[in-house]
Amino acid sequence: MPATQSLVLGDAALDSASVATDCATAGCTSPPAGQLRLGTADGHSWATRLKADFAALPKGARVTSAKLSLTRADCTTQCVAQKPTVYELSAPWTPAQSGKDLLTAAGTESYVSDIALNEIEFGMLVQSWLDRGENAGLALTLPGTAQGVTYHSGAATDATKRPRLTIEYLPPTAPGAVSDIVPTASDTGLLATWNAPVDGGATGETTYVVKAEKSDGTVVGTWEGTATRAAFTGLDNSLSYRVAVTAKNGVGNGPVSRSALVQGASVSGGATRYKDYIQAYLGARGKLITGVSRTAADAAAEAPNGTVFGDLLGTQEGPLVGTREALEGKGHAYVGSSSALTDTVVTKGSTAGLVLVRTTVAQTMTVRIDGVDQVSEDTSTRRFVFSLTGDTAKLESESDDTSAGQTLSATASAGTQVVAAPAETSAPDDSGALALGADGFPVEAPIAPGAQPGAYFNAAGAGSWAFHNTGVKKEYDQDCTNFASKALYYGGGMKMRTGWYRSDSVWWKNPSWAVWPKSSFTWSGAENLRRHLLGYRSQYYVTDVNSLRSGDLLFFRWKNESVYNHAAVVTGRGQGQVNLAQHGWANHTTLNAAIGRYRGSRNPIVSVVAIRLVSTN
Repeated sequence: MPATQSLVLGDAALDSASVATDCATAGCTSPPAGQLRLGTADGHSWATRLKADFAALPKGARVTSAKLSLTRADCTTQCVAQKPTVYELSAPWTPAQSGKDLLTAAGTESYVSDIALNEIEFGMLVQSWLDRGENAGLALTLPGTAQGVTYHSGAATDATKRPRLTIEYLPPTAPGAVSDIVPTASDTGLLATWNAPVDGGATGETTYVVKAEKSDGTVVGTWEGTATRAAFTGLDNSLSYRVAVTAKNGVGNGPVSRSALVQGASVSGGATRYKDYIQAYLGARGKLITGVSRTAADAAAEAPNGTVFGDLLGTQEGPLVGTREALEGKGHAYVGSSSALTDTVVTKGSTAGLVLVRTTVAQTMTVRIDGVDQVSEDTSTRRFVFSLTGDTAKLESESDDTSAGQTLSATASAGTQVVAAPAETSAPDDSGALALGADGFPVEAPIAPGAQPGAYFNAAGAGSWAFHNTGVKKEYDQDCTNFASKALYYGGGMKMRTGWYRSDSVWWKNPSWAVWPKSSFTWSGAENLRRHLLGYRSQYYVTDVNSLRSGDLLFFRWKNESVYNHAAVVTGRGQGQVNLAQHGWANHTTLNAAIGRYRGSRNPIVSVVAIRLVSTN
């Protein structure tokens, strides 16, 4: 990692002002010139607003620490350390506004409290302001009727006593080298996966330039994108190839990393044969989902090469048909299904008699809800395994290729690369769950208005962000809660809380470098986020499905689970259905479809909790 650098912000780059928070009008009283106040003094309660200008911080810098320094004006020695409550402002505030306006902008959700001022770490908050491009500043208060204290302001005569914000940061650089490149040669193709650089070099997205090379360095194919995998086809099985991978960001390109040379080999019957099998299998499954074929046996019999995948499709008949029939009773039916394969490579398995197909599947589904069609598309990487008996192939399994092929880097903490495990509980806590009927779907009741979200949280913004950003890059294998937290933060403006990453009371996303944990457990684990919202945020349960609205959070529990392990965001209602956005089996879906997907399985969804964030202002 590069050495950190320091930037001290003060004077014009750190605006400061104190205001009496018991005043509803601006200018009712002011502290002495050159001073800031906190607590109770001169018959008023005081708060201080500070707002930094980060123009001097290089674009793409990664903040590792930020400490605020205020110099006491009411004592010089043996001063008692103050432990202010710090609030991130949700809206701009100026001294032309009242103290009550400042409290409104601060809201009730503190960033930190009960920590000595000189020990408070503002680095994560500063980085979040830089990432969002929004900075309304922060407010400091003292709890209750604490005795007032006085600090020197930015207008103090002695410049050394003025407020200072000292920022430690990593200067932006090009990314480091990617690691753990795994090239897999196939029949006239090559698939490569790799791990991101330990040091991304700067904030913002890292992209990759991947080149397929012959042994003499001749480039035969180029790919560029944000995924950590790339496929090349049309290669010659008689030649050896490698991949050269370069990470790049807004600063520049990192070093080139090259894989070992690998050579493809033909598979029995040729690669096209297996692609056709998969396409036929997905088409037959689509007919079973839509009801064009009433049974798996019918779907297989009507498809080309149905004997290849008929047994596997048969194991899915119960859940798929159960889902279809249950949804039909809700005026909700799948009426169209199509799939397309891209970046497909076919190779011999590690065990004799097996053929492995790795591909990207784009599935388009058309859902008819009360006569109105809605189209959604979901893209995922899939892995198919075939067994061969002589020249006869049989599709044995289908799985998620990203999960099956994950490689943990030896050059970084594994804890930064995997999802946070949900906390274990002895018994499920289904308090406040939506009422589910005997059919397993939510019971509909008359619509109730409920409370309105408060100013500190933009529920409509959270729902809108979720709807428009399902394509955002997944950072975890199980990314649903990370996605929901991003919707709360970037769209809804919910404020981060700092502290130990395993604590239920904190909620933060680490936007900086990989040696730190990526996020608190509450940010990336569904059960942890549920407990955080219920225990540490202003909220209430929504128990009537007809009262759900954009920005509400849904948590799902399966029959064989003791905790809630999936989260989704409500994006609105349409044709009598609750629409959801998520990182899961389908990025855009409905509540009934999400429940219906598992109705015929041995592990159905048995509880759904809906939480709505509100303000106590």
